Amino acid sequence: MKRATRALNAVEPDSAAREDAGTAPLADGLDRTFTADGDRPYTFDIACQAAAAPHTVVLTLARGDAESEWEVECGDREADQFNIPAGAPFTATVAPAKPGVDGLVLWRLNTVAPEDVEDCEDDVAGCEN
Repeated sequence: MKRATRALNAVEPDSAAREDAGTAPLADGLDRTFTADGDRPYTFDIACQAAAAPHTVVLTLARGDAESEWEVECGDREADQFNIPAGAPFTATVAPAKPGVDGLVLWRLNTVAPEDVEDCEDDVAGCEN
């Protein structure tokens, strides 16, 4: 858990204000809907740690009709960070791991200053380059 917490800390900008955070066993997965009120953009940061390495999980982000899937590698030194603009609620889902896979998924939902949004401004709907 310490390694995954360090990975989350590694990507957190100075402007971050914690809105929510949690931990779930990989065996249970994650299926949670978050509000994204206000006028500041959000980041959804996720890290996982698995006893059996290497291991990856698939994160699905959904809002309205938009949905995107992302592969998250467990044990990375930096958490994966996804930009979510303020607005309607969104759902983050990680399917439960196969039996016998021990580990944790840790996540944080932060608001950030607009200048701290890097690359795509909406990782749910996607961006064209």
